[in-house]
Amino acid sequence: MPIRPEHRPFYGADWRRFRAQLIDERGAFCFFCKRWYGPRRINAAHLDHNPPSRANVQLACPACHARHDAPHRLAVWRRNHATRTGQLWLSEEFERI
Repeated sequence: MPIRPEHRPFYGADWRRFRAQLIDERGAFCFFCKRWYGPRRINAAHLDHNPPSRANVQLACPACHARHDAPHRLAVWRRNHATRTGQLWLSEEFERI
């Protein structure tokens, strides 16, 4: 899944150094399935879906990362689809996403 344009500034060289530091500290093990994936294949996943924050970040394999993000992606897609089709979106909790 590509990074949304408004979130790209959060994933520069500082983010790559932060990810490498996590791998050095914790090893390249998935937080969810506990399997080892190697430093090139493991992702750093925001568990709270908040890119500016680095407080709640864990290492996850691509499959577990996608599974964790699926409900969030669906919520964002539903909100954007409603906006594109002219529907009124009344749920304020998704406005912060």
